[in-house]
Amino acid sequence: MSRSVDHEARRADLAAAVWALVACGGVESVSLRSVAAEAGVSMGRVQYYFATKEDLLLHGLEQAHLCMEARIEKRVAATGGDAREILATILDELLGEHPRTRDAIRVHAAFAARAVDARTAAVLTDGDEEILALAVAVVAQAREAGRVGADVDPELDGYTIWTLARGLGTDVALYGAPIDRARATLARALARVAPPTG
Repeated sequence: MSRSVDHEARRADLAAAVWALVACGGVESVSLRSVAAEAGVSMGRVQYYFATKEDLLLHGLEQAHLCMEARIEKRVAATGGDAREILATILDELLGEHPRTRDAIRVHAAFAARAVDARTAAVLTDGDEEILALAVAVVAQAREAGRVGADVDPELDGYTIWTLARGLGTDVALYGAPIDRARATLARALARVAPPTG
């Protein structure tokens, strides 16, 4: 293993410790000392990679987002490429069925609940505009094809679908709502504004 790979693996281990602490006790449970204990390393090791708690927290947040993005990309690659199917796949992942996705949602919620700087805010919203734009485009395609009535508004209904998925994911990850109910709720809402083409 090269030194750079080894360093990345150690940073990933520390990020995993941050996720575990935030998921169980919130952002306030994270300190350089608590992360060292969770990861089973010395304080010096943590300080070698991260000078401050804020640096450590931001890295943990970035890694949580990267993990979630990787799962979405893998699932999207397995779809047929239809825009509606891609959107449904992305939104389904956001519901939090996978344990790591649920952890990422918890980490995201913990950070979103506190005052954040511009760097953290950028991580929290990374990719949001692209997903929203896809939702709006899918609803617009359904209306243009006559699969829904003229009362369907791509901007408003696309935004509704996007925010519904995020809210359902929070309900699953933070409050233990059944994933099957969340999935059925999202599928019903999506079918009303962008029914399948088949």
